[in-house]
Amino acid sequence: MENPQEEIRGVIVQLTSASSPDLQRRTVERYMTPDVAFRHPVCAVESGPTSRKTVLGIYQWYRVLSPHIEVQVNSVVWDSEHGYMFLDIQQWFKLFFVPVRPKPSRLCTRLTLRKEDDGLYYISMQEDFYHPDDFMALLLPPLVPFIHMVLLIAGLASSLNASFAHFFGFWRPIESNGSNSHLDGPSEEEDLYHDFNKHH
Repeated sequence: MENPQEEIRGVIVQLTSASSPDLQRRTVERYMTPDVAFRHPVCAVESGPTSRKTVLGIYQWYRVLSPHIEVQVNSVVWDSEHGYMFLDIQQWFKLFFVPVRPKPSRLCTRLTLRKEDDGLYYISMQEDFYHPDDFMALLLPPLVPFIHMVLLIAGLASSLNASFAHFFGFWRPIESNGSNSHLDGPSEEEDLYHDFNKHH
């Protein structure tokens, strides 16, 4: 890629929803380094001399499981200084043997790009991150509301458990929520911030 910020959307669409297996293979070979690494919630590929072939196999199996995939890249953040690209992606993926309509699933993808001797950028690592309910939308969409409810209950339970811990003296704030301690001078957070900057 000569301009990753502009080109990456087309690359992602070709990787995930190419019109033919040959186009998908050419896309992997054109935009990924031979030693590309891959991380996903259910599989991983370590970087190696021929790891791109394994990553291609994962993308091919992805299409076998879901013959029709729609992908939309909502936003792109390109950190050219460190070679990182962050993508907010939405996809419609349906296992061919599950007789339900696909639900949209969101994920965050982090790409590590490497500039080669030809002056172009290539993907040297791909990492996909999902929320549990978004990942469930890929497998069994009818269970998404249940997973979402479990997450909400877990959040409420965590907050209640903190209240119980405070009652027994664990990690209990000394100041009240309505305190005006910031008027009395630098806070502990400000002191820590200044100490950190002083040593870095």
